[in-house]
Amino acid sequence: MNARVDKLKEDVDMLFKSCNCTVERITLLDTVQRLGIDHHFKKHVDTTLSQIFEDEFSSSSLHQVALRFGLLREHGLWVSSG
Repeated sequence: MNARVDKLKEDVDMLFKSCNCTVERITLLDTVQRLGIDHHFKKHVDTTLSQIFEDEFSSSSLHQVALRFGLLREHGLWVSSG
């Protein structure tokens, strides 16, 4: 059982490392949080939040903009509502 857990953690770790664009990072972070496993990846979550916060974000999808806004605000990062 522990071997399976370690393998799955490695898979998620690779997902964090392979995300190239902001939309992928936002979606992965949201998914990891919804699954309730974000505490296993605290370092990756913090790094991803920093990247999301610093990246220039231009998306035509209202869902992606709202998700980015919500994630950053949820973790205490100030984001302008404008």
